[in-house]
Order: sequence, then C-alpha cells, then structure tokens
Amino acid sequence: MSSHTKFRFGATSAAALLLAGISTPALAQADNTPGNPEADNASTDDTIVVTGSRIEGLPTDGPVQTVTVSRQDIVESGAATVIEVLQDLPVAVGGGATFSTATAGPLSSDTPVGASAVSLRGLGASSTLTLINGRRAQISAFARGQESFIDASSIPLAAVERVEVLPSGASAIYGADAVAGVVNYVLREDFEGLELSASYGNSTAGTDEGRYNLTAVAGARIGERNSVMLVVDYFKRNPFFLRDRAISRDSFRPSQQGFYPSFNDLFFQFFDQTEEPQDGGCAADDFGSGNLGEFCEVNTNAFVSVQDRMETIGGLFTHQFEISDTITWYNDVLYSRVESRGVSSPANFSRAPIDPENPFWPAALQEDIVQEGSFEGATDFSDFFGFPIYAWGKIPEPRAVEIESDSYRWTTGLRGEAGGDWNYDIAFLYGGNDRVQRGVSGLAIARNFYDLNLGNVCTDGSRVERWDVDLGRPDADFVGDTCEDIGKTTLWYNPFGGQTTQEAGVAELLATQAERTGRSKLYSVDGNVNGTLLELPSGPLKAAFGGEFRRETLRDTPSGVAVATIDNPEPILGFSSTSAAASRNSWAVYGEVYVPVADGFDLQLAGRYDDFQGFGSDFNPKVAARWQPADWIALRANYSTSFRAPSLAQSGAGVLLSSYRVDCEATPGACDGDASADGEALLSEDVGNPALGAENARSFGGGVVVTPTPDIELRADYWNIRHEDLVGIDEDDFIRRALAGEFAVVGAGELPTGTPGLEVANGFVTDAHFQITNLGFQKTDGIDFGYTHRLGGGSVGDFTLTFDATKILNFERQASDASPLEQLAGDYLYPDFIASGKVRWRNARWRASVSGHYKSGYSDDPSNRTLEALGLPLDADYEVDDYLTFDMSVSYDFAEDSFIQLSARNVLDADPPRVLGSSSNVDLFNHDLIGRYVTVRVTSRF
Repeated sequence: MSSHTKFRFGATSAAALLLAGISTPALAQADNTPGNPEADNASTDDTIVVTGSRIEGLPTDGPVQTVTVSRQDIVESGAATVIEVLQDLPVAVGGGATFSTATAGPLSSDTPVGASAVSLRGLGASSTLTLINGRRAQISAFARGQESFIDASSIPLAAVERVEVLPSGASAIYGADAVAGVVNYVLREDFEGLELSASYGNSTAGTDEGRYNLTAVAGARIGERNSVMLVVDYFKRNPFFLRDRAISRDSFRPSQQGFYPSFNDLFFQFFDQTEEPQDGGCAADDFGSGNLGEFCEVNTNAFVSVQDRMETIGGLFTHQFEISDTITWYNDVLYSRVESRGVSSPANFSRAPIDPENPFWPAALQEDIVQEGSFEGATDFSDFFGFPIYAWGKIPEPRAVEIESDSYRWTTGLRGEAGGDWNYDIAFLYGGNDRVQRGVSGLAIARNFYDLNLGNVCTDGSRVERWDVDLGRPDADFVGDTCEDIGKTTLWYNPFGGQTTQEAGVAELLATQAERTGRSKLYSVDGNVNGTLLELPSGPLKAAFGGEFRRETLRDTPSGVAVATIDNPEPILGFSSTSAAASRNSWAVYGEVYVPVADGFDLQLAGRYDDFQGFGSDFNPKVAARWQPADWIALRANYSTSFRAPSLAQSGAGVLLSSYRVDCEATPGACDGDASADGEALLSEDVGNPALGAENARSFGGGVVVTPTPDIELRADYWNIRHEDLVGIDEDDFIRRALAGEFAVVGAGELPTGTPGLEVANGFVTDAHFQITNLGFQKTDGIDFGYTHRLGGGSVGDFTLTFDATKILNFERQASDASPLEQLAGDYLYPDFIASGKVRWRNARWRASVSGHYKSGYSDDPSNRTLEALGLPLDADYEVDDYLTFDMSVSYDFAEDSFIQLSARNVLDADPPRVLGSSSNVDLFNHDLIGRYVTVRVTSRF
C-alpha cells in the first residue's frame, strides 16, 4: 500500500456512463422541424458562411471541426446570459480560464465585477479570438489581472441567433491571435413581426436568487427595399452568497485576524492578546489560541458573493437598405449597459500601530497585556506608553464595489455581387467599452486608519504629529504633539468592542469610493471578396481574399487614493489598484482557397499576414483537408500557426498591487538559504515591461466523421496545440533571477514603486515587484468525441440523441526555463474528461429535452493550514470528486409561434464536490453551487 492515503469526497467517476445516450447542445445543429418557432424565423438564404472559412456556400461538414449552439439550445437551457450557455461546453472547460460572474469581486485575485469570458482548451481568454457577426469585438476596459478579454456579459442574449465555435487554431483566416480558436456570436436579423418574452427563475433552496428577464423583438419591411429590426433585452438578478449553501457556508480555515483584533507590542509580549469572551469580547465559539497567542476568528465565507447582483439593459438595432438588386447597405448597432456589485471578505490590517493611550482601551485587555508582558518586566500599562502596540485584525465591513459598464458597437457596410458568383463585403466598425468602478463598503484609507489609531487627527479634520507614521512597514515613532495642545479635540478610532462603535467623523475619514475608470475603443475597416476562381474537373475552385485595418486604445485609470508609492505601498487596506494605457494600430491581408483536388477530396489553403505596431509582423499559414472515400465516412486534418501580440492591458500595464507568499522550498535564497522556513507574505506589485515580445503557437489535428445511416453521425477529432513565449509572471523564477543579479535587490523600503526587483531584510525577501515578461510554454492535446442520432417516433414523436465529450490527454506547462514542467491534465482545476449529452423530443405542440453534464475529478491542492484546521493528515493525496448534473426543459406551443416553457438546471439538486484547495470550499469555475434552478418562460409572437 502506498505511504500516502488517497481521500475522495462525493460521487464516483462511474456516473459519467449515465451520459452515454444523451445529447449535448455543444454539437447540436438547429432544429428545423416545422412548427419550431426558432426554425420558422431562420434565414431562407441558401448561401451560408461557416465559421472556419470566409468562403460562402461550402458544406457545413468541412475539413475543420466546428461546434454550434443554436437558438433552440439557448432557449431550452433556461439560461439568461451568454456565459451560462457556453461554460458547459467541453471545449471551453479547464483551469478557470473560462470565467463567469460567479468568480467576480474587488480583489486582484478575482475576476472583474459584472464580466465574463470564454476560453477554449484552457489556454486563456486572450488566446481565444471572439467575433460578433464574423468581426472583432472590443475588449473590456478592465482586464483580468493583466489579461485583456472580450466581455461575454456585454452581449444581450436575446440578440444572439447562434454561437459558432471553432476549437482549433484559425489565425490564417480570422486573426493572428486565434491561438486556441474562435468564438463567433451570430446576431439575429431579418425578423418580421413582434415577439415578446418574459421569464422568471429562482432556486428551490429557500433563499432568494430570483432573476427576471423581459425581451422584445420587432421587425418589419418598410417599402420594398428597407428592413429594420429592434431587440430589447432587460435582465435583473438578486445576489447569491457562499453563506446561502451548507457546503460553502463555513470556511474550512477561518481567518484568525478578526473584528476583535489580536494585540502584541513585540517587546514585552510573547503571545498575542485579544478581548476574551468572559470580558464581553470575542464570542466563545470564535475565540482561540494558537502558536502566536489569542485570536478571534472570522468566517470569511459569510460575506463573499458567488453571484453578484446584476441589472442589464441592452439591445440590437439592424437596418438593411437594398440600394439595388445586387447591393445592400447594412447597419448593426449593439448596446449594453451592465450595473453590478461584487462583494468579498473584509480587509485585513496587519501590524497596525495602536497608541497605548487610546482612551478606548478596555481595562480587562490592559490587564491581560500587562500580565503577558510581566515575564519581560512590565508592571503597569503605562510601561507601554510611548511605544506602539501592534494590532492584527479585520475591518468590520466586507469589501464591495459596484461597476457601471457601457458597451457599444456600430457596424456599417456594403455587401453585394461583384459579377458571376463573386460577392463582396466591406464595412467600418466602431466599438467601445466604458467602465466605472466605485467602492461601496470596506475600503479604508490606510494613512487615515493609522493616524486615527494613533491620535494624529483632530475632530475638525486637522492633523498633529503625535506619532511619526511609517506607512511602508507599517510602524510609528512617538513624537508627542496632541490636538489638545492647540485647543482642539483628538478624534480616535476605536479598535475595540468589535469596532462597531465609532465617533462621528471617523467613518467619513476612513471610507473611500476609490473610483476607477476605464475606456477601450476599437476602430476598424475591413473588406473581403469571395467566389469561384476557376472550374476544375472535380468542381469549382473557390477563393476568398481580404484585408483589414484596426486601431485599438485602452486606458485604465485608478483613483489617486489607490495608487501605491514607495512610501505608501498599500494605500487602501487589502485593496489593489491597477493601471494601463496603450494604443496600437494593426493591419492584415489574407487569402483562402478551397480546392476540390479530386472527387471526395477537398483542400483548404489559407494564409494571413499581420503587422502589429510595436511588435512586428508575421505570416501564418493554414492547411486543411477533407477526404471522403465513401458516402459513410469522411477524414479531415488541419495544421496552422498563430502569433499573438501582447494584449493592450499587458503591453500598456502600469502597476498592479498583488500578494504572494514566498515558497522557501522553491527559492531557498529568498529565505536566508533555509528551504524549510516559512516564507514572508508579501504585499507585492506586478509591473509592466516595455520590452515584451509576442507569443507564438502552432496547432494541428485530424478526425473522422462516420455516418452509417442518414440519421446517425459519429465524430472523433484529435487536436494538439503548442503555445510558446507566454506573457505572464512566474514569481519563483523572478526571485531566482533577481537574486542572481538580473534585477535590483535592495533593503526594506528602498525599492521604488513600479521598479522590478526585491527588498531583502535579514536574508528574507520582504517585498517584490514582479515584472511581466515572456516566459515558457504550454502544450495540450486531446480527443473530442461526438454522436448524433435522429429517430422518427411516429405517433410518439421525434427524438434526437447526441453525445459530446472531450478527453484531455496532456496539458503541460512550464512557466520558465528554470521552472519545473507541470502536467495539468487531471490536476487542480483541470478535469481531464468532460462530457455533455441531451435527449430531445418533439410531438406536435409539445417539446422536451433532458441533458446531462459531467466533469471528471482532479487532484486537490489544499494548504497545510487548511488540513491542520480540518484535522486531516498532511502527507495524504486528496482528490476532488467527479461532478454530474442533469437539466430538463418542457414547452408547449399554446398558439402559432408562441409557447410556454418550464426549464430546470441541475434538476436533481446535486451538490458540487468539496474542494479543499479553494477558499470557497468549492470550485466555482467548473462546478455549480446554486443547485436546482427553475425558470418559467412565456414567448408570444404576433
């Protein structure tokens, strides 16, 4: 038996077999059954453009795998936002790279409030090219850390006709940065009539996670040549907190920095002291004593929101004017406003200097401190006067911010016939995102907090120098001036009694909104032509040629009060600021040919030349082929390369306040040479790098499509992506390089803000300014499986069964040459087998579906502190269990093109498996905490 014991929690992986006959929305095609309200309004145009090619009229089963989420899939899912539809796709799972608002919050480790993004193959949102109607979308004005992304939350769901996904490299056709593939949101158009829809959903858990959705779609033809359409989408939902579910209600490891702080003068005292339960202080259930002394713990999970409060209003306006029989002028205007709030745990303060002469000191606590200090010679509390007593505690309000985000996009262009079967499309696009973030609670100005605790502030707001404060450490030296000396009264902060009672004026001096503003802009002009170059014996040789010019700008400006300096590295307690400013011009030309080499054998050749201001140029080819040796089988293969210039948030990065605990085992030089020591917890910085280079990638794959009968289709596709020169930060590697002389190494408090390097005291790294740079590589490969089976049931109705799965064979990542090679497939947050399935039924006016979603287990990553808190062995291996949920939908057409629908997500109310490595107790990226969620929708067309 192994010396390590393996622990598992929850269901077993065998549950995945239950999905074997069920289908998925991921690979489903639109249901064109007569009477389907989603199909009846579909475009009747015979020429279609498939994601994966710029050429019109090609077969949908081309040489490259594509995934389609239809309008019917969207409606059946009961989803209210785009990300809910996409986050269960097997091709979009892995490592937390696809994120929803469930992980949003005000901290640097959180995703931006009110935002979400899709990542393919776990390679990151910035490596996934996002398009709207085949054209680029503007980036979010606020990045995720220093990764720019396209905000899926800014796309009104009612405006989406379908989502097309190309889960492999597509740089030669759509853009050099399509490393992992393309997600293309195809918007609705050509609608005539009026459609009204209303929905209400809530969980069945007894808490109120209600959401409301109202949509209206109106379209008409005006005269013989004009057509217009307007979509309006309103959505509102209530917040949902970790405390609302039993599995996440209580933190595995409550914080030992509490609302009743722990105090230690670091001279007389050896152990910390706090206000004890018998003295009316800390509640008995929260009181404890550890290696450092007494503490009053806080369950931080009681504050954190999983689903932030959100309200959105958005819409789409389209106009088409047929200038002639061969020329159409079109306009699309897309707009969305999002208002949302994100809530995190209360901020810590550490080593905060407190004046021993603060008038609020409780007598019992004074006695405890004197008694503790008596072993070193303290006899009276006055012995502490003139020296600070330090406090470790927590601000008694959760950190919460609100955002207002306006996203807009206008596309105007001409398309038409250029002679023969040649068509052209040329357009101008203008888009942008404006965001404002404001603090709502829990954001305390550090300088004022320290001054109020030290008697440096008078009631009229003026200041004296009772103590000289060192904000960098923090620390304080007694000077002795008082407000009373100048005829005024001192305004004191009361850090006692749970910090709930404060004098008038204290809250106003502490609180700040720390307003942050961001703006991104996108301007582009593009054009393309496609048609038949010549006729070959095996068929027409089709081609597409085009080019585009883009200008992108980004500015992310933090509040001045939140900007760190060398003298004030943490201006707001437990809150980080970020900044970025960049602009870039780029242009590209591309070409594609589709060659019918022989009967049943087609070849796709494409190439794209991109030029990025400041990062040079690159040519990326693509070769894809499809061979159908018999009617029932087709083989396909592809190869392509990619070139991703750093995003604007990366190339224009300023300073991002962050945190990091030094890993002494990985970098013993940062711990005075002792690999077994506990590393310092750093309030660090991530700083920009003007010398960043581009990332490069190559991808290849192949597959087979088998259709033994017209109603059965089996698919298997292998994919392989290698992504190099990654832009990012490897903290351990940076520390090693700095200690080797590559970056500055100075004493404590000597490293200027924004300068990469280390601060070292007594052989230990006490601060670090990590620089973003080009690092190592990541490589992943796997197999996608698909199955579709259509059954005509006669009087019992028609059935469609499909199954979709992804098996990740390998996911290797090496952050830098000096870092170890990681195998992430099956590791923390990386399930290596993901499957979805659906059974769809239709009979006259009735429709129904049942779907299942499975994600395999993976290795957990608990800290020793968590294991100690739970009383678990430190030398054991821990596993996160498999996760399986089922959804259902039933609808009835009560009139022509009108229906009522009942849908339920996670209909069996399965709890997510517990995850010891997560502060939330669960995996909010891959699993669903909210439980069974029921939605009723009524849609009527006139």
